[in-house]
Amino acid sequence: MSEPAVASTIDDFIAAASRLQLRTSDTPACEVDGLTPAVTVTPESPAQIQKSLAEAHNRHLHVTIVGGGAHLHLGNIPEAFDVAVSISRVNRIVDHEPADMTVTVEAGVRLADLQCALAEHGQFLPLDPPGDDRGTIGGILAANVSGPLRHRYGTARDWLLGTRVVHADGSTSKSGGRVVKNVSGYDMHKVYVGSLGTLAVIGEATFKLAPLPKVDLTVAIACPSAAAAQSIIAAAHERGLAVIAAELLSPTAANLVCDRGAWTALFRVAGGAAAVVRTLDELRDYAALAEGESVEAPDAWDRWGAAFGPAKLSLRVSVAPSEAGGIAENLDRRFAGDAAQVSATSTAGLVRINLSPADDIRAAAIIEHVREIAGQRGGFVIVDAAPLAVKKQIDVFGPPRSDIEIMRRLKQRFDPERLLSPGRFMGRI
Repeated sequence: MSEPAVASTIDDFIAAASRLQLRTSDTPACEVDGLTPAVTVTPESPAQIQKSLAEAHNRHLHVTIVGGGAHLHLGNIPEAFDVAVSISRVNRIVDHEPADMTVTVEAGVRLADLQCALAEHGQFLPLDPPGDDRGTIGGILAANVSGPLRHRYGTARDWLLGTRVVHADGSTSKSGGRVVKNVSGYDMHKVYVGSLGTLAVIGEATFKLAPLPKVDLTVAIACPSAAAAQSIIAAAHERGLAVIAAELLSPTAANLVCDRGAWTALFRVAGGAAAVVRTLDELRDYAALAEGESVEAPDAWDRWGAAFGPAKLSLRVSVAPSEAGGIAENLDRRFAGDAAQVSATSTAGLVRINLSPADDIRAAAIIEHVREIAGQRGGFVIVDAAPLAVKKQIDVFGPPRSDIEIMRRLKQRFDPERLLSPGRFMGRI
């Protein structure tokens, strides 16, 4: 559509939204890679999400969903962005069954608020993505972001029992259920995890929960080398110690996270009192063998979350777990001049690197080099954050993978008119 036609269509959408008692604003609620919407609509219920999408669909307007805004830097630059649908007010805890250890929430619930509510019952949802506390459940699922707890608990997919979603045309569907032992139907709810809102809008999600550990301590072991720190992490993992998070930190990252300034193995030791005592004793023994220095670091995980939020250039490398330690050391050595900070959840084969390149040319060169390094070890790289000029030149997900045609068919099936965040997913789907 021409600009006057788009403006007229937006005016028509706003008028329709007003008739439906939907809250709208022409003040941009967000910016996605330099793009701002012409209008923001703020539904206050899943039913109002349906109405918002139906009205946008009827006018062929392109929609991006906004939660807390913590993950809008992820993905490719959208091809178009007419309407922002903010789900910040769709934020009820719908149902919590402490005895069954399940919870159902609307997508706009902030993870931080949910954790506080669950803690009153001695439970938590084991997700801890990096960044600040703006992250909502819908955003975390759409981005499939995870943090150090992935070492023990896996990712959001592993805890998701079911979803209720709103499709591009305003219709709804649900998958899974509200109980752990649900075997009927397909796990369609897991398709939406990581799709960056390009297939449907997650309106409601049900999770299984974990009990809060009785004892929860953090220990940092500063070591003379990356190999020494990684050997301690590997030994603790093989022994099945009471460790729920373990990160390998480069010296610059360790300095930010726990004031160490050396290659560091950072452990979150949690569980029953006896198991924690045994784990701490064994970790001290491993530290002594590796000539490492062990100290408690009670605020390290909060500092880790701040350090590994989006930077000028943020990359995620996925490799085999056996390769993660070597990749982390290689990246630290190769990009020390770019203020590289490296953190590896090595048991999951995930390496994060935040950098401050001097300019866009250097940023583009770093991405190419890191992809080459990862490719040599059978891995791949996702660009989580980069200068806008660089993002315009690349697919942040890298070269198309073997499953790209499946992704394209899913987009065609769920959003044939390409109205939900078009171009944002891999292959610019």
